[in-house]
Amino acid sequence: MTAMGCAQFVVRLAEAKNGKQETRQWSGLELLRSLAWLMRMNARGYDVTVRPAGPHGLLLLDGLQQADVQRLDARGWQSAAVVEVQHGRFQAWIKLSRHPVADALRGQAASRLASDLCRSGSAITVAECGALAGLTCHASAMAEGQAARYALLHASSGAVAAAAATGLERMAHPPDPSPPPRLAMPQGAVRKRSGGRAR
Repeated sequence: MTAMGCAQFVVRLAEAKNGKQETRQWSGLELLRSLAWLMRMNARGYDVTVRPAGPHGLLLLDGLQQADVQRLDARGWQSAAVVEVQHGRFQAWIKLSRHPVADALRGQAASRLASDLCRSGSAITVAECGALAGLTCHASAMAEGQAARYALLHASSGAVAAAAATGLERMAHPPDPSPPPRLAMPQGAVRKRSGGRAR
């Protein structure tokens, strides 16, 4: 949460068995003070996820493998926070800016990164809410028939991705398309007027 650097968070609680949901909006301090209650609700079968409230400069990629996280780092898209939600499956919060970024631009950046990583064979998705480290996801365990596993925090630098500023600039101001090449007139050819008469 500290790495995300948000003033307000939306916390969603979803009962894994029947899908019943409720949400809370808290400041970072309120969220920290509520962790004990969230852990009790998690133990009762509620999955707890979190996202920034209001305008922000973050995007969340889900379904990453360790190699995908390393690939992002190598390309300058370092993660502000990385959580292993299941064995070998990671979520990465990438900070595009410390200031709010327009939803359309954030969505474009997230889709482009997910598309690039999917070429490596991973099933990457763009997510809205992320897992809280220290809690478990009952829904995933039920779907896969496995015991619920606690999410583990792997990194929390809170840094803005080095490639973000340049990447966003290119997306916001794509270069003008090049005009089609002009065809040279064959030597000796006669240019006709629009009316069809030769000069």
